[in-house]
Amino acid sequence: MNIFPASLQELDLRHCNLSDSMIPHDFRGLILLQTLKLCGNNFTSLPASIGNLPKLTELWLNNCKRLEYIPELQSSLETFHASDCPKLEFINMKFWRGGELSLHGCRNLKCLQGFFNLEPLGVDVVEKILGTCGLVTEKPFPAVEVHIINNLTRTAIISPLQALCEKSIYSIFLPVKDIPTWFSHQNEGDTISLQVPALDRDCKVTGFLISVVYAWEDSLESCYLSPNITVVNRTRNFDWMYDPRVTFFPCEVEQDMMWLSCWLFENEINEKGVVDMSWRFQDEVEEGDQLDVLIDMGFGIVVKRCGIHLLYHHNDLQGSQSNDILAAISHACFSRHHGRFMMSSRLWLTFNRNCHEVTLTRRWYDAQSFKR
Repeated sequence: MNIFPASLQELDLRHCNLSDSMIPHDFRGLILLQTLKLCGNNFTSLPASIGNLPKLTELWLNNCKRLEYIPELQSSLETFHASDCPKLEFINMKFWRGGELSLHGCRNLKCLQGFFNLEPLGVDVVEKILGTCGLVTEKPFPAVEVHIINNLTRTAIISPLQALCEKSIYSIFLPVKDIPTWFSHQNEGDTISLQVPALDRDCKVTGFLISVVYAWEDSLESCYLSPNITVVNRTRNFDWMYDPRVTFFPCEVEQDMMWLSCWLFENEINEKGVVDMSWRFQDEVEEGDQLDVLIDMGFGIVVKRCGIHLLYHHNDLQGSQSNDILAAISHACFSRHHGRFMMSSRLWLTFNRNCHEVTLTRRWYDAQSFKR
């Protein structure tokens, strides 16, 4: 790129009507570039050479209406804005170490590689679950649609059923009113407890399934949706908390929704070969441990029933119902591994049943509206 000096530290190409054929493709010579502004242009993807800018700390891509794909960028990036990019589906976030991130209005975002992704929910997975617990949907599976409400992009869309993958948690949401009958522990309401039973010498707990049935409280016009699952190990005095960035609600708001999530223990090895304990979700359940599951879906959302089912590694357990379902979803769960969660203070999503208006706020009583 000879048209710009190598000493350039800030480059502003906003609203230059740049298409894929017009945007410069070789940025490698700008080794001192710190700020790049490309807002309001017409390209569909960024040149891979942008990932070779070692000093880049700010990248601005707001209002790029045709942008679909963002490749892996440098870990030096501290400010990343790509709001109001309605066609954006994929961002490689492996580089991200934290900072100022804005993706508001990116309603079709499906994958933040390194954090989470949405993918089509396979018919085989649904049939496996529905077939083993006697649950049925009112419509044929391909015709079932739900509201997908994204905490990160502040958007809500109506879409066919999707599966959500975050770290080693795989979730599906189905518009049905009960949880699988084979769940070993079930309870009415939003809490349930269990004690891990005695285990054979060659048997170990490898994770668990959690199921929640929730619905909108009939008397309220708006709900404040902020899903959270907390699993507390009373014996070992620690807990796991999971706040999904994406949640689901039935299009017919009076209908119940079942959230089934699969939590798998793993040993996460970072780039330096050190076991990552930041998530504290690895082989930390043993026989005799007392586990409490606490469900909070937010204000105006009723948790009708919840359940937990332990998963084991044991040859004698192959062929069980839970292991059959685990096998059905394991490829989806492991095919897109995510190394960490995006941690933030808890947000509230307000959803109005009449106008489908969604609001994002840090307190349910202090909201600033935006439209679906």
